[in-house]
Amino acid sequence: MLQRLLMAISVGAALVVLAVLVVRTQSEPQTVQGHLARMITLAQLRVANEDADIQVARARLRLTAETDGLRDAVQRLEAARASLSTHRDEFRAVSRDLSGNAAALIEQIDTKTALIGTYERQLRQFASVYERLRAQVETLLAHPALPLGHALHGVVRGLIEEITAYALQSTPDNRSTIESLLDRLGADAASVPALRGALLDLGRSTTAALGEKDRVRATAQQLADIPIAAGLDDLQQRYVNHYVKSEFEVARYRNVLVIYASALLVVFGFVGWRLRRSYAELQDMNAKLEATVEARTAELRKALNDVRMQQAQLVQSEKMAALGQMVAGVAHEINTPLGYARGNVETVREALPLIRELFDAQQSGDAQRQEQARRNWPPEEGLPEIEMLLADADYGLGQIGELVRSLKDFARVDRSLNEMFDLNEGMETTLKICHNQLKGRIEVKRDYGDLPPVPCAPSQINQVFLNLLNNAAQAIDGPGVIAIRTRVEDGMAVVEVRDSGCGMDAETRAHIFEPFFTTKPVGQGTGLGLSIVFRIVEDHRGSIDVESAVGQGTTFRLRLPLQRPRKLATADADSLQESVA
Repeated sequence: MLQRLLMAISVGAALVVLAVLVVRTQSEPQTVQGHLARMITLAQLRVANEDADIQVARARLRLTAETDGLRDAVQRLEAARASLSTHRDEFRAVSRDLSGNAAALIEQIDTKTALIGTYERQLRQFASVYERLRAQVETLLAHPALPLGHALHGVVRGLIEEITAYALQSTPDNRSTIESLLDRLGADAASVPALRGALLDLGRSTTAALGEKDRVRATAQQLADIPIAAGLDDLQQRYVNHYVKSEFEVARYRNVLVIYASALLVVFGFVGWRLRRSYAELQDMNAKLEATVEARTAELRKALNDVRMQQAQLVQSEKMAALGQMVAGVAHEINTPLGYARGNVETVREALPLIRELFDAQQSGDAQRQEQARRNWPPEEGLPEIEMLLADADYGLGQIGELVRSLKDFARVDRSLNEMFDLNEGMETTLKICHNQLKGRIEVKRDYGDLPPVPCAPSQINQVFLNLLNNAAQAIDGPGVIAIRTRVEDGMAVVEVRDSGCGMDAETRAHIFEPFFTTKPVGQGTGLGLSIVFRIVEDHRGSIDVESAVGQGTTFRLRLPLQRPRKLATADADSLQESVA
C-alpha cells in the first residue's frame, strides 16, 4: 500500500513539473497574434496622432469654416484610443508600468480630442468674424463716399491685407502695423461722416478677428505640447523589450522541457512495459469474470421472465376465478331471455300449419275452404301477435349476445396498454356481468361524467371494476347502495365506487392492497383481488386510494392519466407482451 502511494505521489509530482514547463513554454499562435495586434494598435495610434497634427496645421492656414479634416482626424484618434483601451488589460498582464503608460496615453488622447473640438469651434468662430470683416471691407471699398484716391481707401485695403497675413502666419510680426492702421482708421473716420459708423464697425471686427485668431493659435500650441508621440515611443520600447525578454525565457524553458520530457519517456516506457504484462494478466481474469457475469445474467433474465409469466397467469387466474363465482348468476341472466325466446318461437311454430292452410286455400280459390281457414286463424288477429312474439324473441337473443360479448371482452388477454377505452362503457359492461349478484338487493346509482377515451388495457380495467364492485357487494349485508361516479380532475380520469357496507378500520385499510391479505374466512377468498387491482393501476401509471370507516361504508377512488407518453406506452406494451408470451 505504501509503495503504491509513493508511486502515485511520484507520478503526480512528475506530471505537475511537466505541466509547469509546458505552461512556461507556451507561445501559441494566439499569443503571437495578440503581440501583433498590440503592435498594430500602437502603430495606428501613431498614424492617427500624426494625421491629427497635420490636420491642425492645415486648418490654421484656412480662412474658411471647412473643418472636415479635423473631424476625420478626431474619429481616427477615438478609434485608436478604443483599440488601446481594449488592450489595456493585456498590457497590465505584461507589466504594471506598461499599464500605467497606456492609461496616461489614453488620458492624453482624451485631452487632445477635446482640444481639437475646441480648436474646431474657434476656427469656425474666426472664419465667421473674418468673413464678416471681409464683407465690411468690400462694402467700404465700393462705397461712393470713399473714392480710390481717398486716404482711408488705402487704410481699409491695408487693414484686410495685414489681417489676412496675421491669420496665415504661425508667428506673425505685423500686429503693430495692424494696431497703427486701426488708430488711423479711428482718427480719420470723422473726415467721412457718411461712413463713420461703418468704419468704427470695421475697427471692432478687426479687433474681434485678432482675438479669435490669438485664441486659435493658443489652442494649437496646447495641442502641440501634448506629448503623445513621446509616450508612444516609450510604451512601444518598453513593450518590445519585455516581449523579447519573455521569448528568451520561453526558449530556455523549451530546452529544459525537451530534456525533462526525454527522461520521462524513458521512465514511462519502463513503467508501460511493466503495465502491459499486468494488463495481459488482467485481461485473462476479466474474460473469466465476463463469462461468469453472462451466465449469472442469463439466469436472472430467465428468473425474471418466469416471474413475469407467473404474474400474468396469476392475474388471468384471478379474473377467471371472479368469473367462476358469477357463473350461476350469468347462467340465470342467459336462461331468462332464452326461456321466453324459446317459448315465443314454439308458439310461432304451432301457428305455421294454420298459416300454410290459409295460404293453400287462397291459392286454390275454394271460398268455403278459405272461410274455414280464416275461422281457424284470423290474420287480423294472428299476424300482430306473431310479430310481437318474434320481436320479444329477437330482444331476448340480443340480450344474450350482449352478455356473451361482455364476457368475451372481460375474459380476453390484452397485449397493449395503449387502446383508447370508454371508462363509462366499461363500467356498464361490468355491471351487466355482475347484475345477478346485485339485483333485488343493491341499488346502483350512476353519476357518469363526460370522459374522453383513456389509453389503457380494457380487459384489465374491467377486471379492476369487477373486483371493486364484488368487494362493494360483499361488504353490504342485506339491502344497500353502490354509487358510481366518474369525472375529469387535474388531467386525470377519476372513477369512484362508494358502498354503504360495513366499512373498515385503520389497520385493515393499511393492508388491503397487500397480496394474500383477506378478512374473509379460510376458503372464501384468496386475498389477491385488491393486490391485482393495485398492480394493474400502477402499470397504467395511475393511482388508487381508499376512504373508509367502520359502519360508514367504503369509497375507492381510481385515477388514470388521460394521455400516456409514447416511450412509456411502448415500454409497457413490450413488458406486457413478454409477461403473457
